[in-house]
Amino acid sequence: MCHQTVGLVQKACEENGIVSSTISIVDEITKKLGTKRYLSVPYDLGYPLGFNRGYEKQKNIIKKLLRQIIE
Repeated sequence: MCHQTVGLVQKACEENGIVSSTISIVDEITKKLGTKRYLSVPYDLGYPLGFNRGYEKQKNIIKKLLRQIIE
């Protein structure tokens, strides 16, 4: 999905009181949109949780993302 679209949806959710967070691979777009909560990851487009067979790493990414919502 397009980073800009996801950022705009998140921004609309936040403006309407729905707390949300996204995973960002292209930080320039995320920052330009002024997104409140996002987790930057160093992976290739299409792999926001990393590559296959990385269950523990993927689980830790999701936990980190959810912590942003709680805090």
